[in-house]
Amino acid sequence: MNPEQRQEQTFGIWDGTVSITGLIFGLLIHKSPESAIAVGGLGASISAGVSMATGEFEKGDGPWRERMKIAVTMLTATLIGSIIPIWPFFVFSKSVALMIAGLGCASVAGWIGWVKHKGLKGYVSVYLTLLLSIALTLGVVSLIPQSA
Repeated sequence: MNPEQRQEQTFGIWDGTVSITGLIFGLLIHKSPESAIAVGGLGASISAGVSMATGEFEKGDGPWRERMKIAVTMLTATLIGSIIPIWPFFVFSKSVALMIAGLGCASVAGWIGWVKHKGLKGYVSVYLTLLLSIALTLGVVSLIPQSA
C-alpha cells in the first residue's frame, strides 16, 4: 500500500469515528436506550463505510480491480473507526459505555494527531474536530423537542 492509500485509510478511520460520535450524542441527548444507540450506530457505520468505499471506487481512474481493492480498504477502515464509539453500547450500561467510547475516541484522535506529523498543531486539530462534532450535535439536537 502506498503512502496516499495509507493516508486515505487514516481518513476513513477518523471519518467513521467522528461521524458516529455525533450520532451517539444525538441519541444520548434524547435519552435513547443503549440498544438503540448500538443498533443505530451499527447501521450508520455500515452506511458510512459503503459511502466512503463507493466514493473511493468512483474517484479512481485505474483498473477496476485496483479501485475495488482501495474501496474495500476504505470500507474496512471506516467500519473500524465507526465501531470504536459504538461497541461499548452493545455490552455496558449507558454511563460505562459512554466512558469507554470516549476513551476509544480520544485514543483514535491521539493516534490521528500523531500520524499527521504536525506536532501540537496536528493534535489540537483532531481534538477540536471531535469536540466541535459533539458540540454542534448537542447544540442542534437539543433544539428538537423530545416526544412524550
